[in-house]
Amino acid sequence: MNSVAVNADRCMYCGNCYTMCPSMPLADTEGDGIVLMAGGKVSNRISAPKFSKVVVAFIPNEQPRWKTMTDTIKRIVEAYAKGANKYERLGEWAERIGWERFFEVCELDFTHHLIDDFRDAAYYTWRQTSQFKF
Repeated sequence: MNSVAVNADRCMYCGNCYTMCPSMPLADTEGDGIVLMAGGKVSNRISAPKFSKVVVAFIPNEQPRWKTMTDTIKRIVEAYAKGANKYERLGEWAERIGWERFFEVCELDFTHHLIDDFRDAAYYTWRQTSQFKF
């Protein structure tokens, strides 16, 4: 069987090995995990660009199939497909029903620590956005 091994003496901690082989664990088994974020967008169309929000703070990195992560994403996508309006983005759907309800219908554990709306960054004005309105 072919496999890849990192030469620890020559490692520069650049992470390129991980981009070539995502199933390669980069940390210890207890600390190596995945964060799921949802609701962000770069587009300026219809509504302002938005930062993604952390919806699951930690999922174990269960390579190579990532069962817990894929099951969680599947629950989110199925709830979104069931409840969203036509052409409504996931983040817009979550904001329409409320983020607390989003966690409920997606069967995700919710704490107030998960959602960061980056209000501290908008210290001059609440209207800091790249969206143009005429």
